[in-house]
Amino acid sequence: MAAIDLTRLDQQINQLASLYQDPEGFQAEFHRILSFYHRYSHRKQKEAVPKSFMRNYDLPEKVLSHIEARLKPLSLAHPEDSLRLIDQMWLDNYYEARELATSLAGNLPVSCGDSLLQMIYTRLQQPLDQAVIDVIIKNASRTLQQETPQKWKDLVNRLIFSTQTQSQRMGLIALARLVPGSPMDELPAFYSWIRGFLLSSDTNLDKYLQPVIEALAERSQQESVYLLREVLADSNDVRVGRRIRHYLEFFEEPGKSRILASIKNQVILPDNN
Repeated sequence: MAAIDLTRLDQQINQLASLYQDPEGFQAEFHRILSFYHRYSHRKQKEAVPKSFMRNYDLPEKVLSHIEARLKPLSLAHPEDSLRLIDQMWLDNYYEARELATSLAGNLPVSCGDSLLQMIYTRLQQPLDQAVIDVIIKNASRTLQQETPQKWKDLVNRLIFSTQTQSQRMGLIALARLVPGSPMDELPAFYSWIRGFLLSSDTNLDKYLQPVIEALAERSQQESVYLLREVLADSNDVRVGRRIRHYLEFFEEPGKSRILASIKNQVILPDNN
């Protein structure tokens, strides 16, 4: 591995930027740069959880973020070229290429909003590495969340209310990340979105629902307690009580005790045991 010399790295990025209108040439040059900085002799700890299960480089932390920052003006100034480049990098089987694609997407001007929304929706229908899901939601949605937050909220709603399980999973992941920065007056809508999942006897989405409850409880303990107690009152399914019991750790007293009391008082139909 070569030591990081920012002057040299900037020169390499300048060469990369010169290929911005040549997606295949850009892709090849991108890999040449990352191979140059790859730590071939670096030994990772055996117990360390990999960032991604896709093929990936072992890079010093600054390399990829510096490339992304330096390319930002190009993605803003040349949106059509950026869209073609994003498509090319998405086909790459390395994690870093996918991350760069999402970063470029997040830098696109608001005029590309509709194309970007459709791109994100389409990408999220695919089987994806968790790290890639995270950067799609964090990076690719950046301009949308800043400039047209309602359009992003509408996309999350579309995913959640899809009939496809994959879309619902992605919608719940996106909602868990949307809640912390949302105005308090939007929380009632989010509660209504997840009510059906809380009442469902299907446990396949529980893994994705739990972070949403944690985020909502962090924003409003009182309203979240009310929602869960209301769900318990409306359900005769023992699986609903079991699901909600897992959420107790997100609540402080006296809310925790109220939820627990509602679980104990839940009326269970015999055929649901």
